[in-house]
Amino acid sequence: MTFPACSLIDGDDKPLKGEPSPIGAVNSTFGVTGVPEGVKDAEAVVTAQNGDISTISYSATITNPAVLEMISAMPDVNVSGNRVSVSRDYRITTKGFQSVYEEDNLTIMNYDAKEGDTYSLKHNGKNLVRKVTKVSKKDTYEWAFFLIKTIHVQETGRGIPGVSKIEFIGNHKWGMVGLKLYFEDGTDQTFGIISSKSN
Repeated sequence: MTFPACSLIDGDDKPLKGEPSPIGAVNSTFGVTGVPEGVKDAEAVVTAQNGDISTISYSATITNPAVLEMISAMPDVNVSGNRVSVSRDYRITTKGFQSVYEEDNLTIMNYDAKEGDTYSLKHNGKNLVRKVTKVSKKDTYEWAFFLIKTIHVQETGRGIPGVSKIEFIGNHKWGMVGLKLYFEDGTDQTFGIISSKSN
């Protein structure tokens, strides 16, 4: 459900407000639950920070051929045998998360967002669109053994083989708490994300 009036931000050029979040501090880590069979030793850690911009380095060993093919199709991912890795820059503040690309910023999660808010950017020749699809007012999302309020943002346009869209799930205190992949065959898979730090 979305509100008919929404904000469309091409390029999303204004950095998110707020103070640098502890979630983006160097050596902060992110645990992942719900990984598919054939994926192990998954790691995500903040390896650098410059003001409110943090570099998160991801790595995993992938022996599942379908998952490895999907990941290998992403242009910025390094693949060495079954070991994959990538580093990406994000603006992580007490107000939310932004992807920091060469072209511009693109908001992933704004904790003050309203349903229907939309952010877009042409990145790597593809039109990425992120739309806020749900902002919960009550603690209804199951996460880390308790219930929390969440914001859901769906992304289309990335062009990952077999994936129709991606849904980011966030919380104002805990940051990114989940990621849901929607596959072209109609199935989906949700991953839980647990940060070692909080706002």
